[in-house]
Amino acid sequence: MFTSIVLLPLISSITLLLNGRKLGGKGSNIVSCTCMLICLCVSLLLYHNVVLLETGISINYWSWVSYNLFNTNLSFFVDSLSASMILAVNIVSFLVHMYSVSYMKGDPHTSRFMGYLSLFTFFMLILVSSQNYLQLFIGWEGVGLCSYLLINFWYSRIQANKAAIKAMLVNRLGDAALIAAVIIMWVNYGSINFLSVLPISQFKFDWVIPILLLVGAIGKSAQIGLHTWLPDAMEGPTPVSALIHAATMVTAGVYLIIRSSPLFELSSLALIVTALVGSITALFAATIGLAQNDIKKIIAYSTCSQLGFMVLSCGISYYSVALFHLVNHAFFKALLFLGAGSIIHSMLDEQDIRKMGGINITQPISYVFIVIGSLSLAGFPFMAGYYSKDLLLELSSQKYFVIFGFWLGIFATLLTALYSFKLILRSFLQFQNSPKIYWKAAHESDWVLLAPLLVLAMGSITSGFLLFNPTLNNMVHPIIPVSIKLLPLLVTIAGGTTGLLLFWITKRLWNIFLGSSSKKLYQFLVSAWDFDKIISNIIVVPIFKFGYKVTFKLFDTGIIETFGPRGASIKIVKFSSFISSIQSGLLFNYATIIILFCSLFILFG
Repeated sequence: MFTSIVLLPLISSITLLLNGRKLGGKGSNIVSCTCMLICLCVSLLLYHNVVLLETGISINYWSWVSYNLFNTNLSFFVDSLSASMILAVNIVSFLVHMYSVSYMKGDPHTSRFMGYLSLFTFFMLILVSSQNYLQLFIGWEGVGLCSYLLINFWYSRIQANKAAIKAMLVNRLGDAALIAAVIIMWVNYGSINFLSVLPISQFKFDWVIPILLLVGAIGKSAQIGLHTWLPDAMEGPTPVSALIHAATMVTAGVYLIIRSSPLFELSSLALIVTALVGSITALFAATIGLAQNDIKKIIAYSTCSQLGFMVLSCGISYYSVALFHLVNHAFFKALLFLGAGSIIHSMLDEQDIRKMGGINITQPISYVFIVIGSLSLAGFPFMAGYYSKDLLLELSSQKYFVIFGFWLGIFATLLTALYSFKLILRSFLQFQNSPKIYWKAAHESDWVLLAPLLVLAMGSITSGFLLFNPTLNNMVHPIIPVSIKLLPLLVTIAGGTTGLLLFWITKRLWNIFLGSSSKKLYQFLVSAWDFDKIISNIIVVPIFKFGYKVTFKLFDTGIIETFGPRGASIKIVKFSSFISSIQSGLLFNYATIIILFCSLFILFG
């Protein structure tokens, strides 16, 4: 049963990438969607057996790497964590495949696109079901490769090329930290298997491994410092954005922390740093999302912020709550991205919300779905985000060593409600003073594109309620004062009310920042805190100058080309040219040379 879950996406990918031209767009859609539907059905059965019946699965296929004392098998381990991730990945992946049938209609490279989506799903399933860190790293790098291919799918676009390369390079920093952590595990524990390493973890410098794992998670889950690749990844097709942001690539970092929780629990320093990174990211990304005008970038920065909440929950040792929010986030974030894709697709690929407005008339169904996703993102009562985000904020208030995380999270919740209402009101309800060509072109999407949105909307409403009780039953829930329990809800309502006042009643978008006294702050937020410029000035430019002056000028030109094979050959040619030049054939020149060398021999001999 489990083998089919992993192999079906791989079979689909190989089939489409090798025989896509023969199958054509329609045949490729049928093959990929059928494989993912079967995979989803089997994963539902697996979830029932593993989570509800509490029967874990461990499968050992064959010896993979065997060198001296280092032995690693190709093996899989499915517990409640893996089963939940497998189900979330397959739900989102199947809906994205189905959505892409309509979204990519008419594209001549649909077979390649669907093949990349299936390959992405395969590597993500490898990542979340592996039994050891080395095999996890294969899936980790695989989703990185597929993200590069998908972001750069429309490779004729220069910005898509740059975004794909940026995503690859930034993630390499986190990947290097992860592989360093795996090496240290092997050196100190003699194993990299989850079942044998984690229960017996004892290491003098117990903070080293979790901190390195955290750096890996920061890169993959786009936390502050290594987050700059994620908003630029919007250059790819919208289904790619949904797949990357919802339950796959960016959640891999959170999954890594949850899976490695016994290692993090050994170090209070690692937990504090984890909570600090998560809470700062939650607020930092929310402030940026507030000032963006690109509909996909608003949703992208909300992803960074929500991932920050998950990392914060891990930092306060409530890993089950982080998983709870991860699953809820998968539904409403996929709904928001695919809903945004429905709008963009019908408005001549326009993404600037300043050129939208009033399209609730032409796209009422998409409007309803966007409202559901935005309310769930903001954490309004009885939506999916309300159950998980409020719960983790309440729990963070009880951890006095990271009380700052609670207040940063509260402020981030306020800003989340603000930019959620900005998205709704600016995109749909307000008529703008922009060309009417976009409004006239807007039309409701077909049922093939809307059907996945309906499923995700249902999940965005019900997943929090359905998963809430099982989550509480598996954790120690402290007694929390009523004032603390109500604070996240009150802040959400306050943010939503403020959004209505700013973006609707005043009929002006973010006019509080457009005044002369705050214009610099507004530009600072629009430029994403100038992180790209700071990283360029501090890291990229110095490395480029070092590479040019030292590596190229001194080492390459000065040493290699002077004394290396090329330099030696040039000198031999020059010496040969000199020797040949003195072969003049004149007796007088030969006699002069003979007399000169005889004189030198007599003088110094």
